Order: sequence, then structure tokens, then C-alpha cells
Amino acid sequence: MNIVISQQATENSLSSRASGIKRVFQQFGTGWKDIMRNKNLVLAAVGDHSRHKEWIRRNPQFDLILIYYGSSDAVFSDYAKDAWMCIRQKGQKFPLIKSFIIHHHERVSQYHYVWLPDDDISISTDDLNSLFTIAKDHRLLICQPAVLASDGHVSHEITRPGKGLKLRFTNFVEVMMPLFDVQSLLFLQDDFDLSESGWGLDASWSHRLNYPKDKIAVIDAVVARHTKPVGSDYSRFKIKPMDELTAILQKYGVRSTPDTYSCIGLKGGLVNRFFYAKYIFEERRRKIKSRRQSRSV
Repeated sequence: MNIVISQQATENSLSSRASGIKRVFQQFGTGWKDIMRNKNLVLAAVGDHSRHKEWIRRNPQFDLILIYYGSSDAVFSDYAKDAWMCIRQKGQKFPLIKSFIIHHHERVSQYHYVWLPDDDISISTDDLNSLFTIAKDHRLLICQPAVLASDGHVSHEITRPGKGLKLRFTNFVEVMMPLFDVQSLLFLQDDFDLSESGWGLDASWSHRLNYPKDKIAVIDAVVARHTKPVGSDYSRFKIKPMDELTAILQKYGVRSTPDTYSCIGLKGGLVNRFFYAKYIFEERRRKIKSRRQSRSV
């Protein structure tokens, strides 16, 4: 069963339509929980050029819900064929997701893990399935795939893939594509409307979860590609992203300093971060030496 909600205006309208959907389920003797196909959810706010079709191309072990913020009836109709639920609502990513969670709390709370990607993230179905599996195996509260970018630039160096690693335990996961265990998501979503751009939200998450040393991670074994250049035009936001970042840092009295606590290698086993940093340094020095030697030949 695919559910389509054309949502043009208010949250009250969304709430009443959601109630109508529940009545449809009741009419067919089916409840929210009964129609869940998976225990994992991808919940994405998407525009006209979303890459979500890549995510579901093979055999997804997750449900897909889309919040379409564009204006095309044709695109909305096409997206509705891809998703378990597709709604239409104007706004920015995190405020839209908060609104959805509030009005579909019963639905969302029944999942184990929820991934919130930007719509320009390229990742295969198999890699996404692996991401959910690794999060579950390590009982992570928040994680994300490591990131490569089409232009080579990433917003946070800590998110680049770590060579020879399965994952790194960190104090930071960025807003581009965080995966939450559902209890952490329900706890942290109350701030999602404080930042239309998302800036600052990720800086507060580790603090609000009491800085766990082995529950927040960048998953190096799964790499996603950011297909668009990191944004430079923020004119669509009512408040400057830097001002939103500053406000959230001040609210919680924190500083944004991404750090790695420890690592797990691809073959298993904890890797001391200082030994790993030394290994990376030596690898870079070896590559530089090799380039110099090849130029001199």
C-alpha cells in the first residue's frame, strides 16, 4: 500500500489527513504496525532532482517516506510510486522532518533506525542496508556514512573515509545524512525547527547525549557521495546559517570541535586513534616521497 498526501498548507491539515489515513487502515483491518515492511526507515525531504531512486534500486531493507517540497504535480506523482508514503509540503529539511514526526509520531516510533539524508546523496541500496546493519550491530545512537564529494570538497574533514577502517567513534555526525536510533531521534527532534539550514544542530547532538564515547560514529565501511558542491547560496533561508549555528552553540554552551575517540578496523578489533593517526601520517609521507621520486626520473 502506497500513501500519497498532497500537503500544501498547514500542519492542522496534515494532522487531519493523517487521521483519515488511519481510518482507511481501520476500514481494511490494518494498523500502522501491520503494514510496516521493515524496521528501518529512510525519511527524506526532497526536491525536483532527488537521487532517492538509487537508494531503492535493488532490495531495500528499509521503508522510504518522502516529503516533497517542490511545485511539480508530475514529479510528485512520480515520487509517490517510489515511496511507502509521499507528502507534499513547503519548507526546509529539518523543520519539515520535525513536523512529520510530530504528526506521525506513532508511525515513526515503531522503527528501530531512521536515516535523514539530503536529496543529493548518491548511495547504493546494498550500502544503505549495510549502514543500518552496522548501526544495529554496534548499538549506535547516531552515525553516518563516510563522505566523498564530486568536487573533492567536504564540509568536515572528519567525515572523509578512513583507510582500513570499519568505523570511527566520534563526537560528531553532520546534518547532511545522519542516521539515528529512533529514541535518540525522538529526543533530539525538538530542536529541528531552530535551524532552517541545519547549521548548529549537529554541533549539539553529542552534548545532548552526554558525550558517549562509543555510540556516535562515522562508518568508513560505507561511503556515500555528495553529488553537488557544498552550498554557497543561502539566500533561501530567513536567517543566516552562521547566525543559526551561533545561536545553538550559545543555547547549549558548547563549541563545535569534531574529534575521534577510537576506531574499529575492517578485520575487527579496536584501533587506538593515536596509532591510526601515526599510520595515516606515514602513509601520506610515503606517497609524497614516491611522487617526488617519480618526478625526478
